[in-house]
This record gives sequence, C-alpha cells and structure tokens, in this order.
Amino acid sequence: MKMTEPREHFLRLGKLLDYEEEEEIRQFRDQFLHLTPDQREKSGKALLRLKLHESHFSPAGHRLMSFKYETGQKLPVFTFQAGDVVSLSRDGLELARYPIGTVFEKDPETVTVAFDWIHEDWLDESGVYHLNRAGNRATYKKMREALHEVREVRHGRLAYLRDVSLGLKAPLHADPLKAEPGFFFNGQLNEWQKKAVLTVLESKDLSVIHGPPGTGKTTVLVEVIRQSVRQGLFVFATAPSNTACDNLLECLCREGVKAVRLGHPARIMESLRAHTLDYLCAHHPFARAIDAHEKEIDMHYRRLDRHKDRRMMDRADQHELRDRIKALKQEVRQLEDEVLSQVTAQAEVMIGTHTSASDFVLRDRSFDLLVMDEASQAVEPAAWIPLLKAEKAVLAGDHFQLPPTVRSKQAEAEGLGQTLFERLQELLPEDFKALLRVQYRMNESIMNFSSRQFYQGKLIADPSVSRRCLADLQGVQKAPETQEVFVFLDTAGRGFEEKQEPGSESRFNPEEAELVLAEVRKLLSLGVCPADIAVISPYSAQVRLLTSKSPDPRLEIDSVDGFQGREKEAVILSLVRSNMEGEMGFLADTRRMNVAMTRARRKLLVIGDSATLSAISFYQSFIQYSEAVGAYQSSWERAL
Repeated sequence: MKMTEPREHFLRLGKLLDYEEEEEIRQFRDQFLHLTPDQREKSGKALLRLKLHESHFSPAGHRLMSFKYETGQKLPVFTFQAGDVVSLSRDGLELARYPIGTVFEKDPETVTVAFDWIHEDWLDESGVYHLNRAGNRATYKKMREALHEVREVRHGRLAYLRDVSLGLKAPLHADPLKAEPGFFFNGQLNEWQKKAVLTVLESKDLSVIHGPPGTGKTTVLVEVIRQSVRQGLFVFATAPSNTACDNLLECLCREGVKAVRLGHPARIMESLRAHTLDYLCAHHPFARAIDAHEKEIDMHYRRLDRHKDRRMMDRADQHELRDRIKALKQEVRQLEDEVLSQVTAQAEVMIGTHTSASDFVLRDRSFDLLVMDEASQAVEPAAWIPLLKAEKAVLAGDHFQLPPTVRSKQAEAEGLGQTLFERLQELLPEDFKALLRVQYRMNESIMNFSSRQFYQGKLIADPSVSRRCLADLQGVQKAPETQEVFVFLDTAGRGFEEKQEPGSESRFNPEEAELVLAEVRKLLSLGVCPADIAVISPYSAQVRLLTSKSPDPRLEIDSVDGFQGREKEAVILSLVRSNMEGEMGFLADTRRMNVAMTRARRKLLVIGDSATLSAISFYQSFIQYSEAVGAYQSSWERAL
C-alpha cells in the first residue's frame, strides 16, 4: 500500500467529512420538504399525534417524558428505538428550536424520551405532541477536532501511532510472554485465540484481530482485557455502536471485571444500567447531599425571582442569599468531583462509544490500552477520537462484514468508507495481526460458502457444531425441513415482482413474503420454537410487511444491519429484488450478504430470484455453490 504524508491524509479525511455532513443535512431537510408528516411516520422517521402520559426524573436527573397515541393504539414496531435522537414539537407552540431528546425506552404502547432539560411549559397533558428523528452535529465536531489534533502533533505517543498507522514507521514489539499452563484466564481458548491474545499483549503500538462470524472475537477481547488489568493497566474499551459496547460490558461483568459504562443511560440496555457512570454517581453516598444542595439552590433562586419586582427584599438580604447560592454551588462542584473521582478510581475498565472518549470525565486520563471492537464499522475520523489518548491499541473486527455507514456518494467514492482497521490489515507485519479460524456457530454446510468467498477457505467448523441440524433440538420432529441445513429457494419464473414503498426508496415483494411465511409455518408445525427462528431482509419495507403478517410475536423479523453480531437456530433470508433490469440495490454490497448468510446455526434458507441475482458474480457463485452441494430448489417444488 502507498504510504501517505500525515498532513495530506488528514486534510483529505476532513474534506470527506464535510461531504458526509452536507449529505446528512440534505437528507434530513428533504425528509421534511418532500414527505408529508404521515409519510414520515409510515417510514419510521416520526411518531405523530401523541399524548403526554407521564413525566418524572430519572435517578441521574434527566427529565423523562412518556408518550402514547391519542387513540390508545399500539406504536409501530419498526420505528424509534432506545438511543435514537429525536426532536419534540407540540401543536400550538411555535419555537425557533425544538427540544432535542433521546429515546429512553419503548414498549408496544409507550415511548419514553429523556431530556437533559426542558421547560415546564412543555408539560401539558392536554397537548398534542410529535416526535421526529433528529440529526446530531456534535459527533462531526468531535471527529474534526480529533483529525486536527492528530494532523498537527509533532512528537510523542500520538505522533508515533499516527505514523505507524500510515506505514511511515514500523510497529514495535513489547517483551515476549511465556504462556505457561494456567496463564490464560479462559481455559477453553483454541490455539488461534491464544495466538491473538499474545499478539496484542506482545505489541507495543498497534495490532489487529480479524474475527470472522462465530469465531469468538469478543471472547478474545475479554481475555486481552483481563490480562491487561492483571498487569495493572487502565483499559478503555470502545465500539462504534451502543449494542457492541453493551455486549462487551455484559461479558466483562460476567467475568467479575469492574467495568463502568459511559454514555447516556437511554442508549444502554436496561439490564446493564446499574453499571453506568450516571447510575453509580446517582447512587453514591454523597448523592443525597448533592441533591439537597441543588434543591436549596433552586429554592433560593425562586425566592429571589419572586421578590425582584416587588422590592420586598432589601439589598443586604439579596447579597446574603446570592453568597449562599455561590457557596452551595461550589460545594456541589466539589462533591461531584469527589464522586466522579471515587467512581472512576474503582473502575478497572471503562467502556463507551468512540465519541464518549472525549467526555469530561476522561479529560485528564490516557489509556494504557485501547480496545476497539467492531473497528471495521467505524469511519477513520471516528476511530481517532479514542486513539488520541491511547498508549497502545488493538483494533478488532471483520472488513468482510457490515462496513461503516457513509451517506455521501462522493465521500464513499473518495475513500471515507475505507476504515483504519482495513488499512492496518494491509500495512502491519504478519506478527502484529491475528486471524481467528475456528467458528462455533454454524453447521459446516452453512459456513463453507462464506469461508470460500471471503476468508480463503480458512474457516474451520468446530466439531460441536459442524453437523448439527434443527431435528437435533428437543421437541422438533424429524422431517426434510428440519434435516436440511442449507437451501436456496429460487423464485425465478414465478412472477414475484418487487414493489417500491410509496414515499420511500425501500422495496418489498408481497409474493415472496407469503413464501417466507409459509416456510415459517412449516417449521412451527414441526415443533421449532418461534424464538429460534429469524427472518432477515435487506429491505425495511419487506421487514415491515412481514412483521405485519407475523404468525407469532416471538418470531424475530429484522434487517441485516439489525442482526449483525447475533444468531438464531434457523434463518430465512428474503432477498426481495426481482426485476427485468437486473437492478440490485442493497444486494450489491456483498459484505451485507455475508452477515445475513452467517447468522444461522442449524438451518439457512435463502429465497430469491436467480434471474435477477445473476447480474452480479457473487450471486452467480452462490447459485453454483448451492447447485454443487444439492441445496438448490425451485420454489415451484415447494407448495405454499
């Protein structure tokens, strides 16, 4: 790979970031200009005509407002999720700027939004409210600041890591370790996993772990973190998504590691909120004193406000009250600093998304080790936010699965989609890289196509999973549908034409959806538990259609993106596209298909139109593979 001068490289990234932000703003604006409110709601970008159900404060002091439909009907399944940023508006209340909040939680009938602050005037139970998906500019600001700092630095650790990342300097080894019996905390690690752990521990600068589907990447990272904590190192673990951060936190807590999660509690799984910085600070012994002081401050302010127009308080009393407020504020700041200091001092590991590395609580802290999970999903400017404070780092991911989201075609074409992880995979010497080869998820027949297509045939199915099928599950009947492991069901010639959802670019295929549901019903009738089945589609319109017709609420139906990092016993993949022009849309991204095809443990059923799919060589290879292993079937052969 060509080596690049730092200034040129980071100036170029800054320009690509400009393109990306401009495109995000344009899409957000067009959403309001070209879609009616009802169309925005139908496409999952808004919730309209809501009533305020209740309002209260969270333990961390956020205002929580819960909303329901005026009519009392259930909320759409495919709309806001916890962690989404939304703007709040209300009929009859016109403002230049509307309050921005974060979806805290959502159940079938209620959505709860957390606000850092909101005026009492908004709390009107008779008002009609609307929630709209909102953009978040703060992330772009943090990325630009990181790019500027790494571009301009001349000396020190950051300059060295930057130059290693560009191929301008060679990475260095730390002292070699002797992995004697009992060295590893996890005695179940395979040889490739052990090698990956040692690769990180013996690296002084940068290393990468390539973790294909089901190979135990998180297991390896947990071992790396535990080994580093044993050495007395302070570890910051990060990922581009809150889901990945939560997964890492859950695994670390299970092993007894003292981990503290940064970030807004609304973006964190409810079962893990007791490990958040907000929760731990709110339940610290000093929290009651802070709360009492803040209530007293509020009371004094109200008293001053009440008397300022009536001249009922003399100047001396006003000065005394203001001095008391000043003293209380200073005491609150001191108590809060002490609480933060105590909570963070007890943490062996802190976990958060890339942007949380710039949070106030970490302002004076560097990381002995930065563990970056799902690094193949982070654009490079985002990856540098936590790297600014790192002494050394390991980047783990898989550049053959979901790439980072890049909205701007120009930014994508000029390289914003290429991640730091991907570049290090090409630049670093072999002894700073590790590939995990044994996978513990899929039957061998499901694994083989992905292994050949993306991983040079290097994946190995562990004997515990290599031959398993649905019929092995307790309570499941033996039948062709439960004994077959991999099937491509071809709809060519059936006339199952795709359709475009009104007011959206998304596609759906009603006839293919009926075929999917028929296959689901067969599995259910044979005793397969609904919770063990997933239906996946690249298109949100198809997900919505299938969800509306689902035969069981326990059946999980989701997009490819929503299923990364997860697995089910049986997966039915609905490809949707069927047209005379051979247009493929999302399907052209073969990495997305790699994710979809590697979620199943015991059965993978892919449904699609070979006539349309054959426009791309990847699908030609897939169809040929299915024919070669006896997995090809025409949908004419399987009655609805």
